[in-house]
Amino acid sequence: MILTGPEILKQVKAKKIHISPFDKQRVNPASYDLALGDQVAVYTNCIECYERPKVTFEDGREFVAKPGCSLDSKQEASVRTFQVDSKNGWLLKPGLLYLMHTAEVISTDCYVPILDGKSSIARLGIVAHLTAGFGDPAFNGQYTLEVTAVHPVRVYPGMKFCQIRFHKMEGEVQLYKGNYTGEAAMGPVGSRSWKQFG
Repeated sequence: MILTGPEILKQVKAKKIHISPFDKQRVNPASYDLALGDQVAVYTNCIECYERPKVTFEDGREFVAKPGCSLDSKQEASVRTFQVDSKNGWLLKPGLLYLMHTAEVISTDCYVPILDGKSSIARLGIVAHLTAGFGDPAFNGQYTLEVTAVHPVRVYPGMKFCQIRFHKMEGEVQLYKGNYTGEAAMGPVGSRSWKQFG
């Protein structure tokens, strides 16, 4: 069962769903719109940097996909994180995976949150998350978004980027105690798949 918009609002007021910051104007008939956060991360061994004199990133360089890039799920992969300027936004390019995040911190012990892309974003050729749209009860943090684009498109912090819906649970509830919660779920977070092999 999915909560309706009015029920989401009711559960937020009852403090059974926490969304911060919260804006009641973003409540939809059966979901809540989430905004894009202001950081982006990319896996360092998957990018090549080249000089571009008019680029305004902190080191004055832009990057493209590195030919033959590979990641190893048994190895911790380093990421490079950038602050996204609210005026200039961030240009998504095909062939790269961008780890982005929701501006909102979300938590609930009572429901199962599910993230979906917004149709207006999909119609620009953007995939807001690849497969990790499922949240467990007791997750607490910003959601990392695995973003790709089929052609170059610029996005901006604070824009409506995805939506979250809340499902009721049946049976005994076991709260989430995984790798991504609290301080470990703020901003874009790289894969911790390597921990399962330790």
